[in-house]
Amino acid sequence: MFLRKPVTFLALVVIATALLLSTGCERTQIPPVNPTPEVTIPTAIASTATATQEPTLTSIPAAALVNGEPIPLSYFNNEVWRYRDSLADKAVKPGDAEISQTVINFLIEQQLLAQEAHKNGYALSEADLQAKIDGLIAGLGSQQAFEDWLTNNHYDDAEFRMALTLASEAAWQRDQISATIPDAVEQVRARQIFALTPEGAQRALTSLASGTDFSTLAWEYSPESGGELGWFPRGYLLYPEVEAAAFSLEVGARSEIIQSEIGYHIIEVQAHESAHPLTTDARIALQTKALQDWLSAAIANSQIVIQIP
Repeated sequence: MFLRKPVTFLALVVIATALLLSTGCERTQIPPVNPTPEVTIPTAIASTATATQEPTLTSIPAAALVNGEPIPLSYFNNEVWRYRDSLADKAVKPGDAEISQTVINFLIEQQLLAQEAHKNGYALSEADLQAKIDGLIAGLGSQQAFEDWLTNNHYDDAEFRMALTLASEAAWQRDQISATIPDAVEQVRARQIFALTPEGAQRALTSLASGTDFSTLAWEYSPESGGELGWFPRGYLLYPEVEAAAFSLEVGARSEIIQSEIGYHIIEVQAHESAHPLTTDARIALQTKALQDWLSAAIANSQIVIQIP
C-alpha cells in the first residue's frame, strides 16, 4: 500500500525560477497548480491589512502590496497570460478566478522569499543579473532571438529583469530553507498488514495472536510489497495516525488496529534510529514541508493587501 506523501518538488517558486533561467524553449511555461495537495504551498492568501497600519502608498498600479512593496499590476496581468499560455494543450483548464488566485499567490510567495533574502544580506547584483541575461542570449543564439523570446513570453526588457531578479533572490532564500534539513534524522523502519475492512484487520490480528508470523500475513494481505514501508522520518507518511503509531512503538512491537481514511493497518516496527540517512525522496519531501511551513509563517506575519477583484 502506497503510504508515502507524493514528493514531486513542485513548489511554484522552484519551478518558476528554473523556467526563468532556462534557454531552450520558444515559450516559457508558467508553473501549473501543484497536483499533490499534501505538499501544496498555502493558497488562500487574504488581504491582511489592519485598521491601525495603512499599506505603503505607491504610484505604481499594484495587484497587491506585500509589506508595503507593490506587485505591479502589469506584471500580474502578464503572468496571467503566461500561465494561460501554459494551459493551451490541457483538456481541462481552470477558470479565470482560479488562474488569478494561483498567479497572485505565486507572486506574493516569491516576493516574501525575496524580501527575506534581502534581510539575510543577499541581493542579486546588476553584474550577476546581466551575466544571467547574457547567458540567455548566448543560449538563444543572438540578441534578436532573445528579444523575440521576450515578446513571445509577454515580457519587455524591464519586466524581465525585474522577474529574473525576484526569481533569483527567491531561489536563494529557498535554498537557505532547504539547507535546514540535515542529511540524517530520526527515522523508523516498519512494515504493515493492511486491510480494507475492519473484519479483515481483525482476522489478521487474531492470526497474529495465534502465532502466525507477521511477515507471512503482510505478504498475504499485500502481495505486491509484503507491507514494507521502509525507513521514514516524521512528517513523511501520508496518514499521520499510522506514522504516530510507528514512532510510539518499541522495536519488534506491533500495534493494535489503526484506522485511516483508506482502511485498517497493523504496524510492526523493525528498527528505530535517532539519525538515519534520508533517502532522496524523503529529503525532498521534508524540504518541501520546510518551505510550506516557512511560507505559512511568513504570510501570517506579513501585511498583504490584494488589490485585484
